Amino acid sequence: MGRKTGDQKTGKAILTFTVAECGEYHSLGKYYEGIKTLEEAVNLYQQIPPERMNGIPSIGINLHVEGTDKMEDVQADLLSGDEIDIGFINLIPEFCGNPEVEAAVKMIIGRFPDKEVIEY
Repeated sequence: MGRKTGDQKTGKAILTFTVAECGEYHSLGKYYEGIKTLEEAVNLYQQIPPERMNGIPSIGINLHVEGTDKMEDVQADLLSGDEIDIGFINLIPEFCGNPEVEAAVKMIIGRFPDKEVIEY
């Protein structure tokens, strides 16, 4: 039996965005999830007051498959500080080759052209 892979799940995949005041420890500071659009995520990200930046703020993506428990969601921060780390996406089976994830990555890179893109 074991864990289901992405192709074994029959529900529709739903991609949303996350914003964290502290990307390293999401429980420190405010954490927003279930954000439907990148623009909403960017607005929340830009509203983080500089005086509360004890951590490095981040924007991430969350992939949920309908019909599965929320605990099975896959979440990862893409934008953190001055970097957009996309190299690890190929290491996460649920993200690798997913057209919605690829579209989200392109949108984030396009929205933050001044950030360094890390790809390995």
